[in-house]
Amino acid sequence: MEDERIEHRKIEHIEVVLNYDVDFPDHCTSLYDSIILIHQAYPSIKYEEIDLSVHFLGYKLSAPIIIEAMTGGHPDTYDINEKLAELASELGLAIGVGSQRPMIIYRNNDEVIKTYKVVREIAENVPLIGNIGANTLHDLVLEDIEWLVKTINADALAIHFNPAQEAIQPEGDLRFSEKISEKIAEMLDLLDIPLIIKEVGNGLSMETVSKLRSAGVRIFDVAGACGTNWILVEKYRKRTTPIKQAIAELLARWGIPTPISVIETRAAAPDSIIIASGGVWDGLKAVKSIAIGADMVGLAKPIIKKLLLENYISAKKYLETIIESMRIIMFLTGARKINDLHKIPIILLEPYITYLKTRGINPEQYIKYLRGS
Repeated sequence: MEDERIEHRKIEHIEVVLNYDVDFPDHCTSLYDSIILIHQAYPSIKYEEIDLSVHFLGYKLSAPIIIEAMTGGHPDTYDINEKLAELASELGLAIGVGSQRPMIIYRNNDEVIKTYKVVREIAENVPLIGNIGANTLHDLVLEDIEWLVKTINADALAIHFNPAQEAIQPEGDLRFSEKISEKIAEMLDLLDIPLIIKEVGNGLSMETVSKLRSAGVRIFDVAGACGTNWILVEKYRKRTTPIKQAIAELLARWGIPTPISVIETRAAAPDSIIIASGGVWDGLKAVKSIAIGADMVGLAKPIIKKLLLENYISAKKYLETIIESMRIIMFLTGARKINDLHKIPIILLEPYITYLKTRGINPEQYIKYLRGS
């Protein structure tokens, strides 16, 4: 039964992430090392003047961080979402829920519904982002979407695109047709909240962003190929066949790395809000991601691992460390506010220069554009 599979899948995904090495191979470290922030011995600001706050979806956040979509849909995930909501509320960060498809399947099951509703009940003072798969839109009418949004009182709805994961997943749904962009354009006209286009770990390209920007979308979460690799997550599931497991190994590096995806997305959608996620697991990567074109950053796996393998305090300290390290790096670059990170001098080394030129982006013009010159 599909109902039983999707309910079990939510728990199995968590178990795989906690017990197997499902991160992308460490090819992104060198990419982030090739983004040079210029140290300022005379930053011309006081440390206490540094302000990480941003406005997002009608809220003022203490830092430009989203606790990304993780889970929900199984009664055992209630406590997880409850603690994640507490973290978001206590630290003043945005938060997203996992795919809400189980809400549609178990529409009359209060135990399932409350695993999502608990997030808003606790995190009343920060943005809450709903979540549904792009392929699932084929099965839903506008009333379904409105119900998903209103039931959890979401401030935005993420439409996640995950063709690579679906291609390996035993229950994979590969319906990624042109009709999806038409449906998204219709939703934007009729819903009173914004939509966010979100990958799940293989990155957004200029072509994908251009199509969906043309449909009216103005918020993109790149979720690049630097963090959790959902192709590998599916490889380790019990129902995955040996053939699919072998293909998963073949595609272990598939995708657009996060910093490159940020640049591609900014080049294709200069008027949009861009969220850098996918391995942005420390303050230096967060600051560099913003400096090259993102507005915010998002992360998931390290938080849930700290939470489940250690405790709430450990997860909180991890997030606090990211925030404080961002503050120190901003001080050392002379950036008083988050928007100032788009103005500080940066240098892009190879492979960026060759990559951008190959993709039709002039590296010097791109940097000048970011710096407003």
